[in-house]
Amino acid sequence: MDQAGFLATKDGLKAADFAAMGASEQAAYISSLHPGWSLAAEDMQREIDREIYKQQHQGHEGKHTIMFLIFVCVLAMLPTTVQYWRRRHLTSYRLVSIGSICLIPPYFALGNGYLRFVTVWMVYALANTYVLYLATRKPLYPRTPRRVYQWFALINKTSYAVSVGGFVLFVLCFFNVAPGMTDSESFVTGCLSIMFYGLYFGLISRDLVTLCADKMAATLGFSTGDGLPTKRLPHGVCCICGDGLGFSSEGSTGGGLLSTKEHSSEFTEPTHELDCRHEFHSTCIRGWCVIGKKDVCPFCREKVDLTAFRRNPWDRQELFYVTALEYMRFIISWQPLLLLLLTGIFWVLGLD
Repeated sequence: MDQAGFLATKDGLKAADFAAMGASEQAAYISSLHPGWSLAAEDMQREIDREIYKQQHQGHEGKHTIMFLIFVCVLAMLPTTVQYWRRRHLTSYRLVSIGSICLIPPYFALGNGYLRFVTVWMVYALANTYVLYLATRKPLYPRTPRRVYQWFALINKTSYAVSVGGFVLFVLCFFNVAPGMTDSESFVTGCLSIMFYGLYFGLISRDLVTLCADKMAATLGFSTGDGLPTKRLPHGVCCICGDGLGFSSEGSTGGGLLSTKEHSSEFTEPTHELDCRHEFHSTCIRGWCVIGKKDVCPFCREKVDLTAFRRNPWDRQELFYVTALEYMRFIISWQPLLLLLLTGIFWVLGLD
């Protein structure tokens, strides 16, 4: 069929007819759609594939509208549903969230041959498996809680620095500070990879430390998930680690939401006393509230103002980092689950 014949019949051409054509006929048809174009072989094949896809879905406008409306409704209901799920079934929410975050990225990385990410993930997983092992032992070693918090504090600071470094490098790419280097594809890909590493492992760490904090508190028995301690808190004992404070609380300087008391003895750690008058090691309570993301007293569950723990401006900047981590959670965890849910709905309704 010549080009004039294609021009006369292209409006009524069916996908099956076009797909059944030979390569030369398909190329001639595409040329008839774009007169005057000179397409390379790769561009021609791309246009052929696009034309096949377009003609396969010709006349499906109503179906596509229904699919779009379903997508909008599911997307609008997602935040409310997740919040309700988190409030009513926290354990299952955490398991699904952490499981999807830990397994989905390495699954796709392994399938696409990103062995560097898989290697880093395995090293990180082995290290945190040991930390989880320490946090779940019974009886709990007194030094374990602070060591766990110190470990996750180190991971949090490292991931924060890595993600900020990747962002700064990406800004340099955006403004092309060093032409010939910052505008190269490898440099841009490296910047995005660095930023992804920082956000991804920072997100996992913040979720894992929450599980560790709850497990260690339940093991000690001074704090449980429902807020009802299983035993009385003795005077002069830190209920986070179960270790003694080392001196009487009568010497407190008092005042304010958070009071600090330091003792001249080299064996005594600084302590903090909350508004509820419960006292803890400075390292322990900071690990519980800042690293473990808890805004309540570990013993009585009274609300704690976390702004009292911000020692410097960098602690304030971390709020932006936490917000970025929540966006990362949606991209890594909830977006794949959302697409899986939509695929199931479309399949049930017969919307291909």
